[in-house]
Amino acid sequence: MAKKFGKFLMFTAFAGAAMAGAYYYLQNKNSSYSDDMDDDDDYDNFHDDPENDAENDENARNYVALDLEKAENAAASAVDAAKDATKTAAAAAADTMKDAAKTAKEAAKDVAKTAEAKVEEFFDDDDDDNSADSL
Repeated sequence: MAKKFGKFLMFTAFAGAAMAGAYYYLQNKNSSYSDDMDDDDDYDNFHDDPENDAENDENARNYVALDLEKAENAAASAVDAAKDATKTAAAAAADTMKDAAKTAKEAAKDVAKTAEAKVEEFFDDDDDDNSADSL
């Protein structure tokens, strides 16, 4: 059943893709791509005088002064904040692990006591059955 459904699903996907392709083709078959290529002026429309343009470009540029001390201070404060957050997270994780270990230890002790009681009960029942058989 799943195999037939998978085949049906693949067939519908391929049929939908074919229909979408045909629709796209029919919508765009009348448009002309050669109209866009007729404008040769776009290819020849470079700057007329590159020397003047270079001088204007240099004067028009704005430079931003870099303040390295400010960047170093920001990086140092970010590192300190990350270090503090890491220490806090590590302390919280350590406390959580201690609590989990304590809980697991108590649960293991309870399970051991229960198992010991079940084993003792099993062997006591076995001894009672043997003593009753021997009488």
